[in-house]
Amino acid sequence: MKRMFVALGLVALVSARLSADLKYTMHMEMKKGEPAAAQGNNPLLGMMGDAMMKQLVPEGAADIVYLIGEKGTRIEFLQAAMGQAAGTINLVRPDGALIVMNPKEKTYWQTTSQAASAAMQAAGVVPPEVTATRTGKFDTVAGVKCEVIAFDWKMALPIPEAARASLPPDFPTALTMKGDSCTTTDQYQKYAAIGAKSVNTMVAAMGFDKIAQGGIVLRQTMQMMGFEMRSGVTQIGEEAAAETSFEIPADYKEVPMPGPGK
Repeated sequence: MKRMFVALGLVALVSARLSADLKYTMHMEMKKGEPAAAQGNNPLLGMMGDAMMKQLVPEGAADIVYLIGEKGTRIEFLQAAMGQAAGTINLVRPDGALIVMNPKEKTYWQTTSQAASAAMQAAGVVPPEVTATRTGKFDTVAGVKCEVIAFDWKMALPIPEAARASLPPDFPTALTMKGDSCTTTDQYQKYAAIGAKSVNTMVAAMGFDKIAQGGIVLRQTMQMMGFEMRSGVTQIGEEAAAETSFEIPADYKEVPMPGPGK
C-alpha cells in the first residue's frame, strides 16, 4: 500500500511537471539616448522617434506578463505598451490564431499571424536585414543563464517610388536599430520552441527570430532613432496555469478588428 502511494505521488509530480506552463514578467523602459552616427541630428528622425516611443512605451515604462504552454502564448500588458492599451490580453495559439481581448469592455477581436504578415507585405513592408552574432559571453538574469547576442537591424520604409522624388534629401528611407540580447541556451528551451511556433510568422517577418537565436530573450537593449529601450525579465518560473488562461471568457463579445491608427 505504501509503495502504491509513493508511485501515485511520483505520477502526480510527473504529471504536474508535464502540464506546467512557463510564466515570466518582462519590464521595459524607454528613454532618449544618443542618436546613431549615421542618423546624426536629423529632425525628421527625431519626430519619428517621438511617435514610436508613444506607441511602444507611452508612459516610459511598462510590465508585460508572458505565459507559454502547450495551448499557446498568453501576453498580458499591465501598462500600455507595444501599441496595446493597459490591461489588454493577447492569445497566440499554435495554429497561428491571434486573439486580442479587452477585459475592461469584455470584447475581443481575432485574426491570424499569417493574415497580419500578409497585411504587412501588402502595405509594402520589406523584411528587414538582420545580423545577429553569438558573443560567447554569458550572464545570469532572474537566476537563469543566458548568452549575449549582438545584433544590427535595418528595415526600408515602405515609400512609393512615385513619392521618393518629391521628398527632402535628408528624409529617412530606412529604420535602423542595434543592440544586444541575452537569450536562454538550454533551460526552458521547450517553451522557447512552443513560443516560436505560436508567433513564428510575425516574428520572422520582423527578423526577431534571428535575434532570439532559438531561445527566450531574458534581457535586451536596443538603440533606435535617438532612443534607447531596455527590457529585462524580473521573475520567471514554471507553474500550472488555470485551465481558462488560454480561453476567451464566455461573456466576451466579438468585435471587428480595428483599422489602421486605432
